[in-house]
Amino acid sequence: MKKICIWLCVVSCVVQSTPGAELRNGERSEIMVFSAASLTDVMKEIVNAFEKKHGTRVKMNMASSGTLARQISQGMVPDVYISASRRWMEFVDSLGYMKKGTVKEVVENKLVLIAPSVASAKTVVIDRSLDLIGMIGDGRLSMGDPAHVPAGKYAKEALTHFGWESVLEKHVLPAKDVRSALMVMEMGEAPLGIVYRTDALKSRKVRVVGTFPPEAHEPIVYMAGVCSDNDLAGLFMLFLVSDASLEIWHGFGFIR
Repeated sequence: MKKICIWLCVVSCVVQSTPGAELRNGERSEIMVFSAASLTDVMKEIVNAFEKKHGTRVKMNMASSGTLARQISQGMVPDVYISASRRWMEFVDSLGYMKKGTVKEVVENKLVLIAPSVASAKTVVIDRSLDLIGMIGDGRLSMGDPAHVPAGKYAKEALTHFGWESVLEKHVLPAKDVRSALMVMEMGEAPLGIVYRTDALKSRKVRVVGTFPPEAHEPIVYMAGVCSDNDLAGLFMLFLVSDASLEIWHGFGFIR
């Protein structure tokens, strides 16, 4: 709790010390937020609530965390960056784009194995005794591209943890982001897929057949921070971790 209070004070100071921080004068009434694609639905509600509270506008750029990080490194700097990967947040921070003291762990997620709702795949316990290779057969495994999609990176870590990665390498169907991996499953183009639990819960066309144990991959933690001097960016960060947004996060299955 003490750590959270210190962070809140830091972000509050960023807001208060920014020139033109008085919002009622009509200036600086818009912000740009770069956010991980897996947060698409929950961010719509959070942004809507924030806009109503502060009478402002929030523009969203949703993509894989790695794609967003590269856009930032190439000069497309947002007011707030929300990453599904600590690694990509650290990358952006190392380039000097994150305001000091504003980066915060916001929520957590889980990694699950899914199948099309119409498929006959049974619910399983994911451990070393599972014949995942046999379950896939001649089909493909839909997941985010590990090269730049955090969900894909976590999936690769899990496959490696259980000794499946090298055998399944040729069966992996990499997607540009986790939402695309989910879409492949919804269309029935693969027998199994690996996505975030929150993405699986939102779709009626897929079902969870197993949950990967936490020790199989790095913790799935969403990081957020301020990138600009826009006073609204600090307010948005405060709102992300406020009690007002807590119910929204929980409603979409995120852990906080």
